[in-house]
Order: sequence, then structure tokens, then C-alpha cells
Amino acid sequence: MRKIYIIIALLGALVMASCSDFLDETTDKSGSAYIYHMDQLYGLTGSIDLYLFERVDAETGEGSSSGAYLTEALPLTDAVELTPEFYVHGLRASEPTTYESYCWQGETLMTSMWMMWTWTPVWERIYRFNTVLEYLDKVIQTTEAIHDQVEGEARFGRAYYHFMLLTQYCLWGDDKPGIGYRDNTTAGEVPGRETVGYTLERIYEDLRLAEEALTKAGRTTFDKAHNFRPTVPTVQAFRARVALYRGDYELALSNATEALKAHNTLVDFKNEPEYELEEWNWISVLDEEGEPMDEIVVSSMFELDDMDTEAVAKYEELYLPNVSWEGLGGTCPISESFYELWDRENDARWIHFYSSCTPLLMTGENLVEMDTNTFEQYISYENWQYLKPWNLYSYSRFAGNSLIGMTTAEMYLIKAECEARGGHEGTAAETLKTLRRTRFMDDVSAEAGVTGSVQEVLDERLREMGAFWRFYDVKRLNGAENAGIYVRREILTDPTDLSTRVQLEIAPDDPRWALPFYTFEAATMGWEQNRGWK
Repeated sequence: MRKIYIIIALLGALVMASCSDFLDETTDKSGSAYIYHMDQLYGLTGSIDLYLFERVDAETGEGSSSGAYLTEALPLTDAVELTPEFYVHGLRASEPTTYESYCWQGETLMTSMWMMWTWTPVWERIYRFNTVLEYLDKVIQTTEAIHDQVEGEARFGRAYYHFMLLTQYCLWGDDKPGIGYRDNTTAGEVPGRETVGYTLERIYEDLRLAEEALTKAGRTTFDKAHNFRPTVPTVQAFRARVALYRGDYELALSNATEALKAHNTLVDFKNEPEYELEEWNWISVLDEEGEPMDEIVVSSMFELDDMDTEAVAKYEELYLPNVSWEGLGGTCPISESFYELWDRENDARWIHFYSSCTPLLMTGENLVEMDTNTFEQYISYENWQYLKPWNLYSYSRFAGNSLIGMTTAEMYLIKAECEARGGHEGTAAETLKTLRRTRFMDDVSAEAGVTGSVQEVLDERLREMGAFWRFYDVKRLNGAENAGIYVRREILTDPTDLSTRVQLEIAPDDPRWALPFYTFEAATMGWEQNRGWK
């Protein structure tokens, strides 16, 4: 069930001011809406629901989170793990459909329910950007600067969402089937898939034209107060992300560097009072005699949990406030390899964002029981044997919502990786230290052992970006660097029976690195289903 969030007053006022009364005539796919003035288009490209919120109630100022973008791939990666015992005895009752995708089976991924996470909201937003571009020179004009700004914002948005589809539904190689490029609002017209290279070429072209238009409009500096309206630094940050995915490290480095010149704020996690976890539930772990031998503390970041998506809107590191709502993010346990990657004593990200024991809340009464006399919760010795240490932890920042928009931290990581790949490990080490000093509880821990190697940067990237971005990273590393990263896990062919264990291995060249289309959509569009899925 989607949560409802209260929008901060400033952003709510900005939406109302920019949309004007013209936006009562909402654009629809029939092409029958009456659009006649640039103010309408300016309102459309400035609407927060393009990136942050799905919809905004004009009377109450309440908004619901934009979408569960990219969440479909989260269970597929090697950064999450549903160990058989924990799943059967704990999570199965609350996450029955997640296990199918965890096993790389397509039945769940092809359903209409999952279609609503990325596919539908992304195409809807592409349609809106195409509507703006179609009417750009047909409406009553205001100023040339506004015309150029609207064009730049629309071209950026169209490229941004096409790339999101590309990373989900296409393999990495240039000659592989692409996602096409929808550049009009013609009813019933379906773009051909073309190739990945074709889609990328169109993305880069839109970004080039977006930067030109925004430069002419004078939108060359980062606009923190209106960061939902892209500026030139936003374009540069996004181009750096695209170039990194393609292994074009020179282009990625130059754009990340330029983006950081305009906006380089890093939030100091160790000194941020809003990140303090508050304890609110205590679960005793019993020994064989039924006596408490340990205690699990469930905690939450209430200062931010109470605001959820609203907290993302004001997060200072963002170039673009785009967020994926909770989906599986707050309940998917991390893997053993990811667990071992952390300095759990000194890394503020672990302390604040992962140590809240959220997955236990999803097990209901399957693992956690209650003493009917004292009303205290406990895990019996028998049930405790089903758990591995890493089963207790998942990403819980912003109530499990994950950042999709580019951040300054991401730009520092892109910069460091490109420097390391270029043989400048010393420079990469200093770039990493700049980031880590804001992520660790003290500078000594932040700087300890940092050499600036490529693997060191990749490890830091996984800690910073989390399991949510691992699918993107494995695809790009296997594609651009022939990294040979496999996904290997123990799964159950019958998710109710622990005796049906088998080993699953997903090779770098497995065709399932391109997610399946939803069955009805593939048939309607006449697109061949991506291979390998059952």
C-alpha cells in the first residue's frame, strides 16, 4: 500500500505557482486537451510529479511517492540474499512473489502488477515530455528564455526516462535490441525496438540539445530551491551516469567534474541529528533453556521516516529529486558478501541506514513470538538457528525509499573510478577520502588504508549506492570491462520445502540480464519477449 506524504510548503507553493490555472486542462493521450499558452508548458515541465511525486493534491498539499522505479531488479543481485531457512520460516508469508524473481523466474515480472512499478510511470512521463516538445512552437509565447528552458527540461526528461528503460529491459551491447525512442504523441504508434546503440545515440542527442537550450536560457548554475527543474549541471551529472554505464570514462570524468564545480555539497552523516536512530522495539533471543542470552533492538530514523519522500525533496546532495518508493527496499535482506564489506563499527551509513533490523518485522509471528504474560517479544533458540547475521539487515533510510536522482556522492564516485581507471590512483584516493570523511564517524577511520584502486572505488560505490544499484553496476562491469561477475545462490525449487535446494548460477552472458516485458504489453506492441525467461 502506498504511503501518503505531506509536501513541504515551499515546494507545494512552487507547483501551484508554476502550473497556473491553465493546467486545469490536463493533457491526455487522446490529443484532445486544449493547450495554447507557454505558461501551460512551463507548468508541465516544472511539476514535481515528473520526478518526485506521482500526484499532488492541490487542496491538501499531499503527495504520493512517484513510483517503485527499478525495484524489479533488486532481488536479482548478489547484494541481497534470501537464505532458504530465513525465507521458509520467516519471510515466505509476507513476500511470496519476491522469491520467484529472486530465483530469476519471469512469471512475477511479467504480470500487470509489476508493470506499474517502472514501465507504466516511465512511459507516461515520456509522453508528457513529448507533449511539451510537440506544442513548444505552436503555443502563445512569452519570452525566448522560457521557451529555451522548457525545451531543455523536456529533452532532459525524455532522455532520463528512456535510459531508465534501457538499463532495465536491454542487454548491454550496442548491437542488442534496444528500447526504441518515443519522440511523438501519435496515438497507437509504437516505436521499433531498434538497437541499444540507436537508443543511446538518441539519448545523447537529447542531452546535447537540452544543454544547449538550458545554456541559452541562462540555466547554467545549480538551482537548489528548484532542483526539480533541471539545469546544465543536472544534465552533466546525468551524462556522467550514462557515460559510466557505457564505459566511456573520459566523458564520464569530464561531466562529473563539471557537475561538481556547480554543486559539490556532501552531507556529514556523523553530525546529522536527523539520522539518529531511535529504539522502539526489543526482541529477546533465548538460549536452549529459554533464558535471554541476547537482545535485538529494532530502531527507526523517525526524524526522516515521518517525512519519507518529503525528506528526499530537501536532501542537499541531490541534483534531481527522483526517488523510488519503498517497494522491496526496506525488507530485502542484504547478502553475506555485502554484509562483510562494511566497517560496522565506524561507517555511519551502516550505523544509521542498515542496523535497524527491519527484515524481522516482515516475519510476523513466524520467527518472533510473544510471551502472553509479559507481552514481551522473543525468538526461541530453535528459531534463532534459522537466522544468519546478515538476515537481520536491509536498507532502511528514508523508510526504505531509494534515491534515483543523481547525487554529489555519485559524482565523486564516478570521478574516483575514472581517475583510478586512468592510472591516477593517488588522485582517486583523495577523491574517495573527500567522500568518506562525511560517511565515517571519524577521519582516521575514513582515511585508513585508502589507496584509490579500482576495486576499492567499486567497493565504496556499493556501500554508498547500495543493493538497489547493483543490477546496473553488474551489467555495466560485465559489459564494459568483461568483469566476469556471476550471481550464485542457493534456492528452493519448492519455496515451502527445504529439501529442494539447488544451486542457481547466472552467468555474465545470461540473456536474463534484460528483464522481461509484461506479457500483454509485449503482445500489444509487437515486441519479441526478451529471451531466457520462463
